[in-house]
Amino acid sequence: MTVTRFEKGTNLENWIVNVGDGNYSLPPEPEVDINDMCTVDNQSESVLKANVLNRRVMAHNITFKRIVDPAGLTDNHFAKYKFKLPYSISTANTDYNGQTVEGGLFVWDGPDTELDYGLAFQWVINPWDPRYKALLYWNGEGWDEMGVNLEPSDEYCEVEFTLNIPNREAYIKIDNEPFNQNVFSETPKVGWGNTVDARLQTEIISIYPSATGTVPTHEVAFKDWEWEWTTDD
Repeated sequence: MTVTRFEKGTNLENWIVNVGDGNYSLPPEPEVDINDMCTVDNQSESVLKANVLNRRVMAHNITFKRIVDPAGLTDNHFAKYKFKLPYSISTANTDYNGQTVEGGLFVWDGPDTELDYGLAFQWVINPWDPRYKALLYWNGEGWDEMGVNLEPSDEYCEVEFTLNIPNREAYIKIDNEPFNQNVFSETPKVGWGNTVDARLQTEIISIYPSATGTVPTHEVAFKDWEWEWTTDD
Protein backbone atom coordinates (compact mmCIF):
# COMPACT_ATOMS: atom_id res chain seq x y z
CA MET A 1 0.00 0.00 0.00
CA THR A 2 1.40 3.39 -1.03
CA VAL A 3 0.58 6.67 0.71
CA THR A 4 -0.27 9.28 -1.93
CA ARG A 5 -1.37 12.10 0.38
CA PHE A 6 -1.19 12.77 4.11
CA GLU A 7 -2.44 15.87 5.89
CA LYS A 8 -3.02 16.65 9.55
CA GLY A 9 -3.53 19.50 11.99
CA THR A 10 -4.16 20.33 15.62
CA ASN A 11 -7.13 22.59 14.82
CA LEU A 12 -9.42 23.33 11.86
CA GLU A 13 -7.68 26.49 10.70
CA ASN A 14 -8.51 27.36 7.07
CA TRP A 15 -11.39 24.88 6.94
CA ILE A 16 -14.62 26.07 5.30
CA VAL A 17 -17.62 27.02 7.46
CA ASN A 18 -20.96 26.41 5.76
CA VAL A 19 -24.67 26.32 6.58
CA GLY A 20 -25.85 22.70 6.56
CA ASP A 21 -29.30 21.39 5.69
CA GLY A 22 -30.43 20.49 9.24
CA ASN A 23 -32.01 23.85 9.98
CA TYR A 24 -35.39 24.99 11.26
CA SER A 25 -36.82 28.41 12.09
CA LEU A 26 -39.78 28.75 14.42
CA PRO A 27 -42.12 31.32 12.79
CA PRO A 28 -41.78 34.26 12.57
CA GLU A 29 -38.00 33.88 12.87
CA PRO A 30 -36.05 34.51 9.63
CA GLU A 31 -34.31 31.52 8.06
CA VAL A 32 -30.98 30.31 9.41
CA ASP A 33 -27.92 31.86 7.77
CA ILE A 34 -24.15 31.98 8.28
CA ASN A 35 -24.54 34.61 11.02
CA ASP A 36 -26.12 31.95 13.25
CA MET A 37 -22.89 29.98 13.45
CA CYS A 38 -19.13 30.28 13.55
CA THR A 39 -15.99 28.22 14.12
CA VAL A 40 -13.35 29.63 16.47
CA ASP A 41 -9.77 28.44 15.97
CA ASN A 42 -7.69 28.17 19.13
CA GLN A 43 -4.11 26.94 19.26
CA SER A 44 -4.91 23.36 20.29
CA GLU A 45 -8.49 22.97 19.03
CA SER A 46 -11.31 24.56 17.09
CA VAL A 47 -14.79 25.12 18.53
CA LEU A 48 -17.84 24.84 16.29
CA LYS A 49 -20.74 27.00 17.47
CA ALA A 50 -24.37 27.00 16.37
CA ASN A 51 -27.25 29.36 17.17
CA VAL A 52 -24.80 31.90 18.53
CA LEU A 53 -27.53 34.59 18.52
CA ASN A 54 -29.90 32.46 20.66
CA ARG A 55 -32.69 32.79 18.14
CA ARG A 56 -35.67 30.42 17.97
CA VAL A 57 -33.95 28.31 15.37
CA MET A 58 -32.13 25.03 14.95
CA ALA A 59 -28.83 25.78 13.16
CA HIS A 60 -26.49 23.35 11.38
CA ASN A 61 -22.79 24.26 11.29
CA ILE A 62 -20.68 22.24 8.84
CA THR A 63 -16.95 22.97 9.01
CA PHE A 64 -15.00 20.96 6.47
CA LYS A 65 -11.71 20.51 4.66
CA ARG A 66 -12.03 20.13 0.88
CA ILE A 67 -9.50 18.57 -1.49
CA VAL A 68 -10.20 18.81 -5.22
CA ASP A 69 -8.56 15.79 -6.85
CA PRO A 70 -9.98 13.08 -9.16
CA ALA A 71 -7.90 10.51 -7.23
CA GLY A 72 -10.40 10.99 -4.41
CA LEU A 73 -12.67 8.51 -6.19
CA THR A 74 -10.06 5.77 -6.56
CA ASP A 75 -7.74 6.14 -3.54
CA ASN A 76 -8.43 4.57 -0.16
CA HIS A 77 -9.21 7.08 2.60
CA PHE A 78 -8.49 6.91 6.30
CA ALA A 79 -9.29 9.91 8.51
CA LYS A 80 -9.77 10.65 12.17
CA TYR A 81 -10.24 13.46 14.67
CA LYS A 82 -11.19 14.05 18.29
CA PHE A 83 -14.24 15.86 19.63
CA LYS A 84 -15.56 16.94 23.02
CA LEU A 85 -18.56 18.74 24.47
CA PRO A 86 -17.20 21.69 26.50
CA TYR A 87 -20.31 21.81 28.69
CA SER A 88 -22.47 19.42 30.73
CA ILE A 89 -25.67 18.20 29.11
CA SER A 90 -28.65 18.82 31.35
CA THR A 91 -32.33 19.65 31.06
CA ALA A 92 -31.55 22.43 33.54
CA ASN A 93 -28.82 23.96 31.35
CA THR A 94 -30.35 27.07 29.76
CA ASP A 95 -27.09 28.36 28.26
CA TYR A 96 -25.76 25.35 26.34
CA ASN A 97 -27.52 22.32 24.88
CA GLY A 98 -27.45 20.75 21.44
CA GLN A 99 -29.30 18.42 19.11
CA THR A 100 -26.42 16.45 17.57
CA VAL A 101 -22.70 16.08 17.03
CA GLU A 102 -21.90 14.78 13.55
CA GLY A 103 -19.09 14.14 11.13
CA GLY A 104 -18.16 12.30 7.99
CA LEU A 105 -15.97 11.72 4.98
CA PHE A 106 -17.41 12.15 1.48
CA VAL A 107 -16.30 12.38 -2.14
CA TRP A 108 -18.48 14.14 -4.70
CA ASP A 109 -17.96 12.56 -8.11
CA GLY A 110 -18.56 15.67 -10.18
CA PRO A 111 -21.18 15.69 -12.95
CA ASP A 112 -20.82 12.02 -13.93
CA THR A 113 -23.56 10.56 -11.73
CA GLU A 114 -24.21 13.47 -9.31
CA LEU A 115 -23.60 11.20 -6.32
CA ASP A 116 -21.82 11.93 -3.04
CA TYR A 117 -20.03 8.79 -1.80
CA GLY A 118 -19.00 8.32 1.80
CA LEU A 119 -20.00 7.76 5.40
CA ALA A 120 -21.12 9.77 8.41
CA PHE A 121 -22.09 9.41 12.05
CA GLN A 122 -24.57 11.28 14.21
CA TRP A 123 -24.58 11.41 18.02
CA VAL A 124 -27.89 12.50 19.55
CA ILE A 125 -27.24 14.74 22.58
CA ASN A 126 -30.62 16.42 23.09
CA PRO A 127 -31.52 15.30 26.66
CA TRP A 128 -35.23 15.48 25.83
CA ASP A 129 -34.91 13.24 22.75
CA PRO A 130 -35.94 9.56 23.19
CA ARG A 131 -32.75 8.60 21.29
CA TYR A 132 -30.51 10.58 23.67
CA LYS A 133 -26.91 9.22 23.59
CA ALA A 134 -27.59 7.03 20.52
CA LEU A 135 -25.09 6.76 17.67
CA LEU A 136 -26.49 6.69 14.15
CA TYR A 137 -25.04 6.35 10.65
CA TRP A 138 -26.05 7.89 7.31
CA ASN A 139 -27.57 5.44 4.80
CA GLY A 140 -27.83 7.80 1.82
CA GLU A 141 -31.42 8.81 2.57
CA GLY A 142 -31.63 9.11 6.34
CA TRP A 143 -30.18 8.04 9.68
CA ASP A 144 -30.15 4.46 11.01
CA GLU A 145 -29.23 3.51 14.57
CA MET A 146 -25.97 1.67 15.18
CA GLY A 147 -27.46 -0.03 18.22
CA VAL A 148 -24.93 1.50 20.64
CA ASN A 149 -24.83 4.58 22.84
CA LEU A 150 -22.02 7.01 23.58
CA GLU A 151 -21.98 8.37 27.11
CA PRO A 152 -21.31 12.11 27.47
CA SER A 153 -17.94 12.83 29.06
CA ASP A 154 -15.52 15.65 29.77
CA GLU A 155 -12.87 13.67 27.87
CA TYR A 156 -12.20 13.79 24.15
CA CYS A 157 -13.68 11.04 21.95
CA GLU A 158 -11.94 9.89 18.76
CA VAL A 159 -13.75 8.90 15.58
CA GLU A 160 -12.12 7.08 12.67
CA PHE A 161 -13.40 6.84 9.09
CA THR A 162 -12.33 4.26 6.51
CA LEU A 163 -13.60 4.68 2.95
CA ASN A 164 -12.97 2.61 -0.19
CA ILE A 165 -15.22 3.82 -3.00
CA PRO A 166 -14.24 1.27 -5.71
CA ASN A 167 -15.12 -1.58 -3.31
CA ARG A 168 -18.12 0.32 -1.91
CA GLU A 169 -16.90 -0.14 1.66
CA ALA A 170 -16.96 2.28 4.59
CA TYR A 171 -16.48 1.75 8.32
CA ILE A 172 -16.69 3.85 11.48
CA LYS A 173 -14.79 3.36 14.71
CA ILE A 174 -15.40 5.48 17.83
CA ASP A 175 -13.02 5.32 20.80
CA ASN A 176 -11.45 2.17 19.30
CA GLU A 177 -14.82 0.41 19.27
CA PRO A 178 -15.53 -0.67 15.69
CA PHE A 179 -19.01 -0.72 14.22
CA ASN A 180 -18.57 -3.73 11.97
CA GLN A 181 -21.42 -3.00 9.57
CA ASN A 182 -20.50 -1.58 6.18
CA VAL A 183 -21.93 1.98 6.23
CA PHE A 184 -21.04 2.98 2.66
CA SER A 185 -23.57 5.44 1.27
CA GLU A 186 -24.28 7.26 -1.97
CA THR A 187 -26.36 10.41 -1.75
CA PRO A 188 -27.82 12.13 -4.85
CA LYS A 189 -26.89 15.80 -5.13
CA VAL A 190 -27.68 18.31 -7.85
CA GLY A 191 -25.62 21.25 -9.07
CA TRP A 192 -22.50 20.70 -6.98
CA GLY A 193 -20.03 21.60 -9.71
CA ASN A 194 -17.78 19.81 -12.18
CA THR A 195 -14.83 18.74 -10.02
CA VAL A 196 -14.21 15.70 -7.82
CA ASP A 197 -14.33 17.09 -4.28
CA ALA A 198 -13.26 15.07 -1.23
CA ARG A 199 -14.41 16.46 2.12
CA LEU A 200 -13.57 15.69 5.73
CA GLN A 201 -16.46 17.13 7.75
CA THR A 202 -17.11 18.17 11.35
CA GLU A 203 -20.71 19.15 12.15
CA ILE A 204 -23.03 20.24 14.94
CA ILE A 205 -26.76 21.00 15.06
CA SER A 206 -28.19 23.21 17.80
CA ILE A 207 -31.18 22.08 19.81
CA TYR A 208 -34.71 22.21 18.39
CA PRO A 209 -36.18 25.54 19.53
CA SER A 210 -38.93 25.83 22.10
CA ALA A 211 -41.73 28.37 21.78
CA THR A 212 -40.94 29.88 25.18
CA GLY A 213 -37.92 30.30 27.41
CA THR A 214 -34.27 30.51 26.42
CA VAL A 215 -32.92 28.80 23.31
CA PRO A 216 -29.37 27.62 24.13
CA THR A 217 -26.23 27.87 22.04
CA HIS A 218 -24.43 24.66 21.04
CA GLU A 219 -20.63 24.24 21.04
CA VAL A 220 -18.31 21.31 20.32
CA ALA A 221 -14.49 21.27 20.28
CA PHE A 222 -12.59 19.36 17.58
CA LYS A 223 -8.85 18.71 17.33
CA ASP A 224 -6.01 16.46 16.12
CA TRP A 225 -7.26 15.54 12.66
CA GLU A 226 -5.49 13.32 10.14
CA TRP A 227 -6.39 12.35 6.58
CA GLU A 228 -4.46 9.74 4.63
CA TRP A 229 -4.94 8.67 1.00
CA THR A 230 -3.43 5.38 -0.21
CA THR A 231 -3.37 3.16 -3.27
CA ASP A 232 -3.15 -0.63 -3.32
CA ASP A 233 0.19 -1.94 -4.54
